[in-house]
Amino acid sequence: MKPVNCSAIFAFGTTLSLAAALTAQEVLNWADFELCNDCEFEMTELVRLGDRDGAGIIEADHMRAAWSEELGYLLFHLGGTGIKMFDHDGAFMREIGREGEGPGEFRSIWDLDVIDGRIVVLEGGRKAVVILSPAGEYIAQRPYQHPEGGQVTPVGQGRVVMFATTWRTRVIEHPLHLIDLSTGATTLQFGAANAGAEVTDILSKTGKRVEGNVLSRPGTVWWGWIATPVVQEWSAEGEFLRHVEGELPWFPEITEMPDRSREPPETIMTGLALDADDNLWMTLRTADPAWDDVLLEQLRFGYAVPAGREDEYYDTRLDVFSLRERRHLGRFVWDSADGNLLDRGGEPAVYVPEYDNAMVPRIVVYGAVPARP
Repeated sequence: MKPVNCSAIFAFGTTLSLAAALTAQEVLNWADFELCNDCEFEMTELVRLGDRDGAGIIEADHMRAAWSEELGYLLFHLGGTGIKMFDHDGAFMREIGREGEGPGEFRSIWDLDVIDGRIVVLEGGRKAVVILSPAGEYIAQRPYQHPEGGQVTPVGQGRVVMFATTWRTRVIEHPLHLIDLSTGATTLQFGAANAGAEVTDILSKTGKRVEGNVLSRPGTVWWGWIATPVVQEWSAEGEFLRHVEGELPWFPEITEMPDRSREPPETIMTGLALDADDNLWMTLRTADPAWDDVLLEQLRFGYAVPAGREDEYYDTRLDVFSLRERRHLGRFVWDSADGNLLDRGGEPAVYVPEYDNAMVPRIVVYGAVPARP
């Protein structure tokens, strides 16, 4: 695949940095952090989800998860039509939702959360927020206005923020969209110091993808472009609070797409979370040490990883940073391509698909080891 120069897109980081210095209450730089790439952050297994057969079996690829004290764990396949529910010990309880156009039916689930005891589903197929009871019964549907979808996180007062920006135009739009769940109305669009900048590069579809947080301070959100470690914190009222810029040695900013016939896959950000101690958790999809042992499939427009070999090509990496102490607390790496972050009752957790000796897929949830006394 011919490398594509995307310097025009990521030059926006400079604009973002200058704007941050003028408007954010706090501007940090990764260069000011004490970094330790060899420090392993301690994690412990919390639960395994998925049965060997029957209704509780799961698909490992592109699974997403949510958690609530009332309902336990909710798993869905990204782009799927059903939601599997497991209790806190990992036992399968039931599945809700099905494919279709009617109430309680889905065409393509992009994200979900449990808010005020109700299951709130981002339905990408119909571009709507669908609200279900804890038992999965249909309550309401709220069409949203933004042309693209992404992920949602609750910010209180019956509101969610959707993280999304469109690649269909040549203009960078605000990536944060405040949605009132009672009406579906987008009441505020915010979060980009460089909104309105023109995109001229062919890579805009990738370069404009954003990731948001699963956990933050009440009434705030974190977000960042997937191709750079630059991240920002905003209030749900549109106030620019914190900005972290600069580079990380293990997360080089993408300035051109790699030639996958010869070069390792690019590192991209897949999730953010802020814990109660003001530690920022960041998950990345990065190259597996043995990435070059995977024989890629050559397609008309480039190369693709053969089905079933993603874990040999990619890893999931977690880094945790103390924003108070300007210190990197460590990293943890899973030999899995599709890990992500989870809000587990106000504490971040990481879930990754893994296979047992019989190659049965399960979603394994990991939490931080409690601090030693």
